[in-house]
Amino acid sequence: MELFFHGLSYRATLADAERAFATVLHSPPYLPQSQQPWNFRVYLFSPKRNQPQRDHSGCGMLTLPQVYLGELLLHDPPSLSVAGRTIKVQRSTRAPPRSADIEKLRREPYVPPETRQRRAAIQESFQNTVGMHTLQLGWETRSGTFSVEWEKRLLGPGECNLAFSDTRREMRIRIMDQQDVCSIGILWSQISWSATAYGDEGHPAITLFLFSSPTFDIEKSGQICVRPPDKRQRQVLLYPDDADFIRVLPYTTLCIRLLCYGGGDLKVFKTLCKTAHLPVPKDFAHHAEHLGLFSEARLEQLRLWIKGLEWSVAFQLEALLRGRLADTKEILSIRIDYTASFLNFVVEAAPGIQDSEEEAFKTSIQRFARDFHWTPPSRPLNPRDGVFECLHVSLSPTSTKLEGPCLERSNRVMRTYADNQDAFIRVSFVEETTLQYRHDREIDGPAFVRRWVPPILKNGLTIAGRRFHFLAYSLSALKSHTVWFVRDEFIDPNGDLITAATIIERLGTFHGLVYDNSLIYCPARYGARISQAFTTTDSSISVPAEEIIIQDDIIRGQYCFTDGVGSISASLSRKIWKALHKRGSRSIRRAITYPRAFQIRLVGAKGMLSVDPKLSGDVVVLRQSMIKFDAPHSTDVEIAQAFVRPSKYYLNRPLIMILEGLGIPYQVFKALQDEAVQQVNDAVESLKMAANTLEQYGLAVSYRLSSTLHHLAKLGISPSDMDDFYHQMLTFSIHHILRDLKHHARIPVKDGYTLVGVADISGYLQEGQVFACATRPESNSIHYLEGPVLISRSPTIHPGDVQVVRAIGRPPVGSPFAIEPLVNTVVFSVNGTRPLPSCLAGGDLDGDVYNVTWLKSLHPSENKPPAAYNPAQKKLLDRPSTMDDVADFVADYIINDILGMVAINWLLIADLYNIFHEDCIKLCQVHSDAVDYPKNGTPVELSKVPKPQSDSKPDWNAPETVDLDSSPNFYESQKAIGKLFRAIDLPDVQTRNSTTRRRRQHIHDDAPDADLDEVFAALCIGDRHNDPLESAVEGRVEEFIDVEPHSRSVTFAVKSLDRYSLTLQGICSCNVLQSRKDAILSEEEAVVGTIAAKCSQRRRRKDAIAQIREQTGYLVKSVRDELSAPDDLSGDEESTDYDWLTTAWAAWKVSRHFKDRFGALSYGWIALGEVFDAMKAIEQGEMNSSRR
Repeated sequence: MELFFHGLSYRATLADAERAFATVLHSPPYLPQSQQPWNFRVYLFSPKRNQPQRDHSGCGMLTLPQVYLGELLLHDPPSLSVAGRTIKVQRSTRAPPRSADIEKLRREPYVPPETRQRRAAIQESFQNTVGMHTLQLGWETRSGTFSVEWEKRLLGPGECNLAFSDTRREMRIRIMDQQDVCSIGILWSQISWSATAYGDEGHPAITLFLFSSPTFDIEKSGQICVRPPDKRQRQVLLYPDDADFIRVLPYTTLCIRLLCYGGGDLKVFKTLCKTAHLPVPKDFAHHAEHLGLFSEARLEQLRLWIKGLEWSVAFQLEALLRGRLADTKEILSIRIDYTASFLNFVVEAAPGIQDSEEEAFKTSIQRFARDFHWTPPSRPLNPRDGVFECLHVSLSPTSTKLEGPCLERSNRVMRTYADNQDAFIRVSFVEETTLQYRHDREIDGPAFVRRWVPPILKNGLTIAGRRFHFLAYSLSALKSHTVWFVRDEFIDPNGDLITAATIIERLGTFHGLVYDNSLIYCPARYGARISQAFTTTDSSISVPAEEIIIQDDIIRGQYCFTDGVGSISASLSRKIWKALHKRGSRSIRRAITYPRAFQIRLVGAKGMLSVDPKLSGDVVVLRQSMIKFDAPHSTDVEIAQAFVRPSKYYLNRPLIMILEGLGIPYQVFKALQDEAVQQVNDAVESLKMAANTLEQYGLAVSYRLSSTLHHLAKLGISPSDMDDFYHQMLTFSIHHILRDLKHHARIPVKDGYTLVGVADISGYLQEGQVFACATRPESNSIHYLEGPVLISRSPTIHPGDVQVVRAIGRPPVGSPFAIEPLVNTVVFSVNGTRPLPSCLAGGDLDGDVYNVTWLKSLHPSENKPPAAYNPAQKKLLDRPSTMDDVADFVADYIINDILGMVAINWLLIADLYNIFHEDCIKLCQVHSDAVDYPKNGTPVELSKVPKPQSDSKPDWNAPETVDLDSSPNFYESQKAIGKLFRAIDLPDVQTRNSTTRRRRQHIHDDAPDADLDEVFAALCIGDRHNDPLESAVEGRVEEFIDVEPHSRSVTFAVKSLDRYSLTLQGICSCNVLQSRKDAILSEEEAVVGTIAAKCSQRRRRKDAIAQIREQTGYLVKSVRDELSAPDDLSGDEESTDYDWLTTAWAAWKVSRHFKDRFGALSYGWIALGEVFDAMKAIEQGEMNSSRR
């Protein structure tokens, strides 16, 4: 609707008029609660010809997106005063506005005039460019010299320049090359520092030092704009015919030097940096030389040397080169017989070498070697025991990063070839920033990925002189674009020659299957079935083939009610649990009861097994829906997860958006968030409150920090008695929780559980009923859910993805649940027309977990019909698939991995409109298709994905790396998730970097006994009475043992700390989010299980945090096992609980002595936990003895 207005002061501007109308239209009664501010348009008529000094005539038109807004303004005119004059509004007599203009107003969010003005000013500033005539790639030596390793003299003035882009937040070197424009893109966030000065050549120079390599692309110049311009073609190699460029590219793209025409170019560059809020360039002139550090001769010399070394040693030397931690001259200067463990330490320590002497690297390595001490563990890691050490390779388009060895959970293949574990590597395809490759609408992504990925997958890659070939992937790893490679061939213990092909062949049969005859014709499905053998699992026990029973599924109409779930006898369940119990952590051992449900891999089947009390003996019942391929020889029951306790219930943004759309008011979510924030704030008040907070949010679980804090609280220790390390851990914990609340709306709900779903095969439950119960460890009881419960499954994206159903409560007498309650599961009915799991975001029962809450304030008043979630067709070939076809699918997956984009688009559109908007409903099926894509190979066409019709995004969608106060591209969301986002104040947290990390100290190899004697003496005479913590713990320990440390225990602890420290530093280096060479996580972050640094990719952070927690879990378990059963001390005798306490006490004392060493303080928390556990075990043993 359009209204005419007049009476506007001639002194008023268009912006003044807009603000006046916004004040009215964005307040009640015009704007309903939780709705985005109305967009509208104000147009001012030009002044009369005889009034040229005026900007307008004092009148104009107001265009509104809804008719009722105009009628409201006319019926009850508000007071609109600008610059002392009142604006009058009346109905327009002009023709109504075009429907396209009205639709545009409705589609786009309101942008305040000051924001538009700010955008325009920035765009105008960035029209300026920096002229340049020479591009140089090089290497900065430790003495500060810029070694020019490659250069290109460019065309004349105007043909080459450096430009800035605010929308892409990058600077771009543009080089005219006949009909093409070659570009080098440098993200602002990846600029470490820059310098401007006149160089040795007499030319003004700009030097850029980057955290990560730039990107290369080509676009056509002078395109005739009768059609949309072609997308830019991103390149792996900008100059593919230049052998020198290809040779130095992997090593020299972090130092870029630009020679300009005049001093004016330097001034423009400084001005553009200021506008972009980049650090001010330094006034510093580098001495430039052509040193040839990466000449063909030097690289070949290095390759020949490395190729002849042992694989583990060669890998670490290659890591130094590929990680751009040392140049060829430096690496060749250390040709001594070093161990792989030492060189792994060198890789971690190299970024910290600050000396500027010419021989700095060589002398530093010699010093490291003198100080380095390493004692191999008495029980080396073995894939058959569940954990192994794996080498990682990250491939970006221009560089290669080698990491490891990293601790990994085992899988079927690694257990099979446990004696050849070093033949396998994990390979990830990543962006130059080490983040995940993402779609860029300005780039022809499919063409680029096909130039980059398939050649590597099909032709293999060479690492340290060894050739590796693509093997397979796990479905979870595929999401992070990670796959397995294997050495071209190796000999197994039986003398067989093993290749990638023989490994796949031995897995089972994938063709001619009666139950899935088309499997071998679908590359995606073929790869998914192979991936079952690469799923991380724990081996438990073997089941004789005759005890594996195949049963038909329960099918009604078109639906399978037992999709992915079979049964297991109680006897076999206990035996599996006992097997896991032997090698599991003590947190598993403290479970109240054995699991009633397992997620498994067995023969060629995958899915869930739940206990069936009717089964006798050691029996497994597999449903037809579980069997994916034939592997009759693989009879080990492999456990992906044992469901021994309930998980906690958390809200998230999609669920909140759905519930708000179904009528749940914002105040309900705000109250839950306020409660969570209050608990976090209370954590600083006492150790007990801190422990409760860590337990609630699952932080520091690997280190069992909450348990140790409870023990310390019982000794009367208060936060004021704790050291800086504890307070920094607590700071990181609080920051982690608040960040999850702010950026994910991860709000805990105490009145709820997250439970794995299984089927009621007895048929007892009726349609709309569930049975759910969970263990309560604090009271050693079982909680039965009764009455209406809200049940959902992440990710929720359709109004019908949440349903209120009835939980039947305590098992009725005579019901099957009275015999076997299937604790820590939610049991679904097999009656009705459609299984409830399929209604919840298309779920099934092969391991999906469901969110269940009995909090009535979160229950919508009615259930909406669920989405259909029709399965997409499989993409089939006209011939059997090969591994080359699977490789092509991996590349296609990287191209078409748009699941995250679909989920975000749904949230953005729902934020602008509501969850019932037609585009939101369309996205539900699109999302389902994107989820199934890895299994059926049919990608979602990007053109069919509804997109927000606005360049402005809600504030909650801003990446952590964006400063909302200085960015004009985001608006304040009025939905609940927007208000919750703004309600959290998240201050920046200080993190350590390479220059402040604690020193590595090692017992000298040449005088270990003397050093150990010195340590032992220091521990004996140390004054602990000024330390309340040490005094309290010692007072408790001396009730059991002599607190004076034993020399053997001290020696054992020092060696144990050495191993732990080196491994922890590797974990902290491998899991950083920054691409800078010297980046490392702090010790406190590793303990908490978080990453404090900001990251633009939420999935990348989530994956890295999960990796840290898994790896530290393995590391801490190995230390606990060492301390609780010290083989080196007990000799042939079985160690006692007193030995355990003696060793743990010595380890804690040693950790405090070496408190300035990286890893020592976190090692101390492990040891302290063992001290308390050992004392508890002694007391329990004495109680048991007295009862006999």
